[in-house]
Amino acid sequence: MVVAPGGNAWSNLTRRARRMSARTAAGQGPWLVLAPHPDDETLGCGAFIGSVTAAGGRVHTAFLTDGAGSHPDAPGWSGKRIAGLRRGEAQAALKALGGEQDALYLDWPDASPASKGDPLFARSVDRLAAWCKVRGVRQIAVTWSGEPHCDHEAAAALAEAVASRAHCRLWQYLVWGWTVPDLTERLRGARVLSIATASGRPRQRRAMACHRSQRGGRIVGARENFRLPNAMMRLMDRPNTLLLETRDAP
Repeated sequence: MVVAPGGNAWSNLTRRARRMSARTAAGQGPWLVLAPHPDDETLGCGAFIGSVTAAGGRVHTAFLTDGAGSHPDAPGWSGKRIAGLRRGEAQAALKALGGEQDALYLDWPDASPASKGDPLFARSVDRLAAWCKVRGVRQIAVTWSGEPHCDHEAAAALAEAVASRAHCRLWQYLVWGWTVPDLTERLRGARVLSIATASGRPRQRRAMACHRSQRGGRIVGARENFRLPNAMMRLMDRPNTLLLETRDAP
């Protein structure tokens, strides 16, 4: 039994999901995992990245924000220093996962996302779509548009625009969405894909250990000293990765 946020919703979604092996998913790539912050790629899709790459697939990663706002006013830690630390942690995590090492960092300000119509949003669509085309990306996985965090919502909006521009199929994965109390009802109309990714869990755990700043290490003394709750860490116990398709592919 998996004890983690959204356990009942996970069971309900899994029961109605179409099942797929990591090898089959690898053959449908190359993939892009778009993460709102450094660590979301590991927590939400780490086992997926590890399993698909081990099966011979290619998984690229892009990060929306620089993550600098996770520990505001920490003594001795400027936003620039925190952003540099989190980029280094992300690079180490991707190496542990075995994915492609050419990550794209869009460096949006943390917790202050651009919206559709903003020049930054438009430039990011252009940049990421071109980046995907060069790499032949066919599938994009991004955080669910209903996630209770502004950066996660913005990542979903950006991915939708990029998928349309680059003619990719769009999937969504859950991170903080697992904490939404009416999740099963909100996802009633979504198509669900369950990918067997238990083989990638050891890589996922090694990658998560790289994100020390999000586990209560390295940065101390901030007025809002973020630490990933232990309950969220238990998401990595799940044997499958669920991807959602909430609209028709472009």
